[in-house]
This record gives sequence, structure tokens and C-alpha cells, in this order.
Amino acid sequence: MTNQTAKLSNLKVGLTIFAGLVIFFLFLFLVGNESNFWGSSYNLKIFVENSEGLSNGSLVSLGGLKIGSVSDLKFTNRNGINGIDLTLSIDERYKKQITNSSVASIKNFGLLGDKYVDISIGQPYETPLASNSYLPIKTSYGLDKLSAKAEPAINDLTKLLNNLRNITDTISSGKGSIGKLIYGSKTIDKLQSVLDNLSEFTYALNSRKGSLGKLISDSTLYDRLNSLTLNLNDITTQIKEGKGSLGKFIMQDTVYDNVSSISKRLDKLIAKTETDSTLAGALFNDKKMYNQFTQIVKDINILLQEIKKDPQKYLRITVF
Repeated sequence: MTNQTAKLSNLKVGLTIFAGLVIFFLFLFLVGNESNFWGSSYNLKIFVENSEGLSNGSLVSLGGLKIGSVSDLKFTNRNGINGIDLTLSIDERYKKQITNSSVASIKNFGLLGDKYVDISIGQPYETPLASNSYLPIKTSYGLDKLSAKAEPAINDLTKLLNNLRNITDTISSGKGSIGKLIYGSKTIDKLQSVLDNLSEFTYALNSRKGSLGKLISDSTLYDRLNSLTLNLNDITTQIKEGKGSLGKFIMQDTVYDNVSSISKRLDKLIAKTETDSTLAGALFNDKKMYNQFTQIVKDINILLQEIKKDPQKYLRITVF
């Protein structure tokens, strides 16, 4: 074999290896980039305030199925809000499944995996989204957002634990009402005294000692109260039946009729004296007549007193 033949053979081997490496790296690039070089694709967009770790080539899925990738990220302002426009390059075959009710959300593989965009599947009767349309974004909660949400609760819990620690320290040092109740000997002695007095009191009740003990244990009071109740029942029964003076007065109409008749007669008498020209009417209505009548009565009284003093002056008796 000549040197020229050997060089040509080595060149063929080198070209073969180089071509294999190029094909291998191209395959790795296509698989890792999740791009669709052999089929047609169209673009959709989402607007986010934070990309949350998404980058060019990040996976885009439809209901968990890989359908494309993130092809571009660009800072922009939308509706007065600064954020990032993410362009999603999606296989044309899945266009009918992405409709006006589909929603995009940013998720991650596992707990700490890479971020990707997942799109919800639309309904068959809905209109597919046109190219370069914006998908509404659904808020997703990662560890950073969860930690931000949990921070106020953690702070409140810390304050609560500190307060509980202060309370337990106060109780342990014998301060405050509870601390004195638990650790103060005087409070324990007073509590014991109260319990002793209560024990003596209940013992006295059980032993029928004292007024209250006798009142509770003695049946005499109960018998008397029972008798009083029975008597009251008898009285009310007699009143309802119209028996006795009180029963007749309350239950019978005769007493009412008599009282009503007397009242009517008095009304007539008073009315008659107001218009009557007799002596009674004059006495009630004519003041001058009343004064004269009063004077006559006084004169008669004076005359009677004088007759009592000197009857011979006014009464002369002759005997035939």
C-alpha cells in the first residue's frame, strides 16, 4: 500500500467519523430543543410579569403532551404593566385543541425541576386561537410564592409563640393571678380554707343543723306549704262557685245590679236637686237660702240652750 492510498483511507475514516458526530450533535440539539423542524408550526404568546426561570427552548405542553417550545422572550409593556412577552412555537397539528377557553400556566417538573408552559385543552365546538394571539395566564404557586404567602403566617405564629413564652414565664415566676394561684402558698391556703368551709357547710346541711339545714331536711315546712296551697285552692274554688260573701260579691250579678241601681238613684236625686224648687233644691242651689237656713238652725240652738238654763222664763205651767 502506497502512502497516497493510506492517506486517502484515513481521510475517508475521518470524514465518516466527523459526519457521525455532526449527525449525533444535531440529534441531541433537536431532542433537547423540542423544536419542530420537519412540520409546520404557528406562534402563540403569553404575557407575564416574571418569567420564573423560563428561557428559549423551554418546553410547551398541551394537557401534559409536548407540542412545542418557547422560541423568544422580550421585555415589553402591556396595559401599563411592565413584563415579558413569551412567544410559544407550537406544532400546527394541535391548533384545533387550543381555543379561546384555553389557559396557560407555568409549572415545573417535580418540586425543584425546570419550568415549562402548560396549556389547557379547549372544547371541540370552540373557536381555535389565531396565530400570535395571547393566551390568558393562570397564576401558579411555586416555592418562592408560597414562601411569600406563608411569611405573614410565620410571623404571626412567631409572635404567638413569643406571647405564650412570656405567659408561661410569668406563671413560672409566680406572677399574675394564675402564677399566684399555682405557686403562691397564701392563695393555696385561702383556697383550702374555702374548701374546708364549704365542706363544713354541706356537712351541716346533711346533718340538719342550722336554719337552712332544718329547712331542707324537715318536712314540716313542706307540709305547711302544701296545706296553705290546698286552702288557697279551696278558697278560689268557692269563689268560682259563688259561695260565701266574697264569692257572691264576685260571681253573682245581684250585687252588681244593686250597686248599679243605687248609683242610678243617686244620679237622679242629684239631678233633681239641681233643678228642683223645693227646700232641698234651694238648699243645694241657692246660697242665700242656705245661709238663712243655717242662721235659723243657729237661732234654734241658742233658744234651746237658754231654755235649758232658765226653763221657767219660757215655760209657765199653771194648775187649775
